[in-house]
Parts: sequence; C-alpha cells; structure tokens
Amino acid sequence: MKRLLIHAPPPLVDELACRSAGVIALPYPWFAPAAATARRLRACEPFDPRAKLDLRAALRLRRLIEAQRPDLMHAFSPKALAAAVLATVGMREPPVLVSFRGISTPPSRLDPANHLTFLSRRVRAHACESDAVAAGLVAAGVAAGRCHTIYNCVHQPERLTPTARAEIRSRFGLPADAFVVGTIAHVRPVKGTDLMLRAGLECGDLADVHWLVIGAVADRRVERLSQDPRWQGRLHMAGRVAGAGDLAGAFDVFVMPSRHEGLCRALLEAMAAGTCPVVSDAGGMKEMVRHGRDGLVVPRENVAALAAAIRSLHADRRRLADFAASARLRVADVCAPQAFADRVLALHARAAA
Repeated sequence: MKRLLIHAPPPLVDELACRSAGVIALPYPWFAPAAATARRLRACEPFDPRAKLDLRAALRLRRLIEAQRPDLMHAFSPKALAAAVLATVGMREPPVLVSFRGISTPPSRLDPANHLTFLSRRVRAHACESDAVAAGLVAAGVAAGRCHTIYNCVHQPERLTPTARAEIRSRFGLPADAFVVGTIAHVRPVKGTDLMLRAGLECGDLADVHWLVIGAVADRRVERLSQDPRWQGRLHMAGRVAGAGDLAGAFDVFVMPSRHEGLCRALLEAMAAGTCPVVSDAGGMKEMVRHGRDGLVVPRENVAALAAAIRSLHADRRRLADFAASARLRVADVCAPQAFADRVLALHARAAA
C-alpha cells in the first residue's frame, strides 16, 4: 500500500519508512525528517496550509496526489485534513482518507469548517487519541465503526542521572533536595493549572515542596494565584521553555488537572521519563493512568482531592516510586513508536478494506 502521511508525528514517519518503501511524507516545515528516514521515503516535502480553507494548498496537494497516486492519505492535523478533503473533490478514484483527532469535545455541526474535516463523509476512518475522543465524535453523529482509538506515541528517554536532574532543578531555582510538584502546559483555563495552585496553597505546611509551572500563561486566575504571598518563594513560574518535554524527569509528581482533555502529550512524556502522574478524570487521561497502579486519578475541579493525592505521595515515597516505575512501563507498552505504528497500520488495513 502506498501511503501519504500529512503532518504525521516524526517517530511514526521514521518507523513506517523502515517498514515500507511506499511512504510519502508531507511534514510541517519545522519537522524535517532525519537524513536516513528521508532516503527511505518515496517523496518528502514541507506542507503548511495557512487555514482550513486554503485553496492553493489544496491544489498543490491534488497535483501531488495525481503524480504519486497514493492508496491512502492520513492527515494528522485539521488543516491537513481540510486540504485533503478539498484536494480529492471530483476525483474518480481518490485515495482512502483517514483523520487523526486529539480533542474530546464533539465537533459542532454548526461550524462549517467541521464539515470540511471530521464531519466530512469523505473521511473513511478516524484515528482517535483516546476512547474519550472517539466518544466525542460519536456524540457528533459520526458512526462508531469509523472511530478507532490508537493513542499516540512518545520516545522513551533515558533516565535522568542525579547530576542532570540537579542541573535542571538549579536552572529553575529549585533546591536539589526539594520535593517538586508541577506541570508542563500551555497554561489556559482548560488545563486547570489554577486548581493545582489552589491545591498547592492548601499544602503550604509541607515545607520541602516546591511547585514548578513550565509553559506560557494565558489564564488570569493563574496569574493572580501566582502572586499570593503564601508561596514564600516556593512557586516557580518558568514560562515557555524550548524542549520542555525533556525536563519532565526533574519532577517528583507531574500534575495535569485538566477540565477537558483528549490525552495530554506532556503527560505521556512525564510518564515516559518515570515521573509519577496525578491527573483529573477528564477525557483520556484516566485511560492511560490506571488509578492506584500508574499514579492517581482525582475528580476534575476537586481541589481537596488533588491536595490529598499530593499529600499522600509526599508521605509515602515507596508508593511514589512504584507508581513512577509503573507509569514508565505503561507508556513504553502503549505509546512506543513501534506499538503506535502497529495500530496505525492495522487501522489503514481496515480503512482500505
């Protein structure tokens, strides 16, 4: 089967290029494949539509389809999916079209853009980042048989050495012996970072706990809470940091208290780094974090439960270490690029059939 992958995760492109000679990749301009991968690809060129309705991008894609004749196209972003739908209008033998969706909120039928993407009848199958995402599509009227959970992929990083861990902590002004709780996110209201800060203030008596927030802040509640004098210098707002996923191993507890979530990539990166997760029961996070085995799952919007979960891990370091080890194995089993590629190929076979 000849496959055209648009905006696919680089680890997936690497894996499929090793398995098949019929892979065509259209990555984002800033995700150029490694030289060894590029040599294995049938074709590769950057593709960056300006909007969902970008006729120039759709025309360019149509010409590429006519030249390469792929059997299947898998679009991993909404703009790529819209371009693929537009590019195949009127084709006598269009390639099978597959989407990828990572948002659990059902797409609204009142939004015309959704009829160019996830509600289009041209899309044969939808790859969903979690069961919660699949349920959202079904709630919008998409047939359940067209929605397939494949989760996502992350590389398994090497464990941080004590020296590297100490260097990262020093970079953010954290004491080497601090018990570090925090999150990595684009801090918006949906991420619930304000709930973590409120829980942190309730844990103010735990003198060795420091709180670290990595990511640009676009939430006024978080801005106000970060100014509370009760932090006494134990809250560290790092802002946006390049390569933030590589820093997850410096936490003792990674918190993702989202109000809504498909399946947070930062969570997968933290688990892969061997950091114990505490998450809300929003979306697909409770699917990945098995409560009491890989970490703790608390009800969303429940500050008291979140504070209690953090206290319990602070008090029981053996349990913390057991959760962290299980979380690392969980992600290695479910989200390794090889396992992800297996699920994608199985989905492609079903869609083509």
